[in-house]
Amino acid sequence: MALFTGTYVNKVDKKGRVSLPADFRAELPDDGQRTVYLYRSPKETALEACDKEFMQRIADSVEEFDLYSDDEGDLGSAIVADAKRLQIDETGRISLPPNFAAYARIVSQATFVGRGSRFQIWNPEAFEDHARVARERSRTRTLRLTRPKGSA
Repeated sequence: MALFTGTYVNKVDKKGRVSLPADFRAELPDDGQRTVYLYRSPKETALEACDKEFMQRIADSVEEFDLYSDDEGDLGSAIVADAKRLQIDETGRISLPPNFAAYARIVSQATFVGRGSRFQIWNPEAFEDHARVARERSRTRTLRLTRPKGSA
């Protein structure tokens, strides 16, 4: 599974194309099918993206809910049905669907934010505000790492 870390700001051209950070591209399989799955974040005014393996994990998790339950329907619609499979071109760019860019208020620049198994794409100013609030909240919390399932 990919590991996306770091924060990068890249220019978006007039056609909505933006370069994926080189560190993010390096985490994707080099199998001739260089793709990412992009969807609107169900929690933030941002976009989220992941590799095929993580998208499959999301789909499998949604299917764990009771069939036709509100949780299954809502998460299936908000993430799986919303996701677009984007091809990374030969120069390392993806094309942001116009309705996705509008949702995240991305116009001339995009901030890529590593989130471990996935990454987010934000309007740069919106991310700065979000990051400032998150840092403030984290100062009042005790943060601890959990052990992976099955480890001693």
